[in-house]
Amino acid sequence: MKEIKNVLIVTREYQCSQTPKIGGTGVFYKNLCSELIKKGISVHVFLVSKFAFEIEEEGVKIHSVKDIFKANPILELVRSFTGKVKALEQFHFKTYLFEKKIISDKINTWIRKNNLHFDIAETHDFDGMALSIPKEIPYVIRCHGSWSVLEKYFGYKKVHKGRIFCEKEAFKISKNIITISRYNEQINKSLFAIKDPELIYNGIDEKFYRPFENRKIIPKSIFYLGNVSFEKGAETVIHAFIQLKKDYPEASLHFIGNPNHYPTYITETIPDPETRNAIYFYGNKSGKEIVKLINQAETVCFPSKGENFSLSLLEVMAMQKAVVCSAIDSFKEIIQEPVNGLIAKEGNFHEKLSLIFEDDDLRNRLSLNARQLIESKFGIDKMVDKTISYYQSIK
Repeated sequence: MKEIKNVLIVTREYQCSQTPKIGGTGVFYKNLCSELIKKGISVHVFLVSKFAFEIEEEGVKIHSVKDIFKANPILELVRSFTGKVKALEQFHFKTYLFEKKIISDKINTWIRKNNLHFDIAETHDFDGMALSIPKEIPYVIRCHGSWSVLEKYFGYKKVHKGRIFCEKEAFKISKNIITISRYNEQINKSLFAIKDPELIYNGIDEKFYRPFENRKIIPKSIFYLGNVSFEKGAETVIHAFIQLKKDYPEASLHFIGNPNHYPTYITETIPDPETRNAIYFYGNKSGKEIVKLINQAETVCFPSKGENFSLSLLEVMAMQKAVVCSAIDSFKEIIQEPVNGLIAKEGNFHEKLSLIFEDDDLRNRLSLNARQLIESKFGIDKMVDKTISYYQSIK
């Protein structure tokens, strides 16, 4: 096995001081890079984002270039126009391939200018970013959740055709693939005909996401962690809460994440002021703030209609909380009912939440077993060690 000394991450998302509002992929790569640095591996991040900047944080060197389409108004206009005309579809695809070539040229220039060398590169599956990685660098695609998957399996609308085209082209030429769950592996094999992927579950820092001693629980509180959206099941938990409120007047519902239009939705759809006033929106929060808030929860609900894999679920379980999840395959891969959590169908979330409210022994057992599962299977150290081992096996 070869030695891994220098790693390149090519991504559209990375959590740092210059990019505070990012998705789960950006948080993942921040955590992965931090752990690789701790193991003595040099890490550079080539980031395509809203802004151009160059910084070093926690030992990770980050070089960001501005989004190619946003930086080139004419190219952006051509992309937009050709994407609306069926007869120009092939030209539309070429604008996306041209974008990848520009990114590749920028990576090559940056490497030569700084006299860099990389043993391995990693990128995500969405947008087909693997097409931008210089051919001489061996690389890995990690399947966080492509636009193709979101469109076909999770009901996302108005996905740019050029993005899907590039994703398919990237998988055609890529041999080294990491999937993050068995469900994720199954759907990517079906969609892209990938062969021999390496299954490496995402991991979290169980020392950071931990239960507080002597924490004060808000009685009959339901928390929701993630983007507040239809796809993530916001309306499902709201309707369940309306039913619960009839039996538990002290119940409250707490949303952590971008609220989108849901404060207005609450006002327009819930006539009872007591129910409306028991729903709280905290907005996006830092990791430390999330830990503090979730520690106050009696239960946490994950009603998502589709997930590749949920880091948020692992984080909450690490904080020793009883969870109620929707009956989707990726959740059922983690949750064993009634051992470490509960599984609810669309119409019976209020029933499962009631069980947790009513049965202290059940709630305590679910909570303790949730934490034990994270410690035994989903710690970040295990994920990073498996990742490095996979890097070493690639020629």
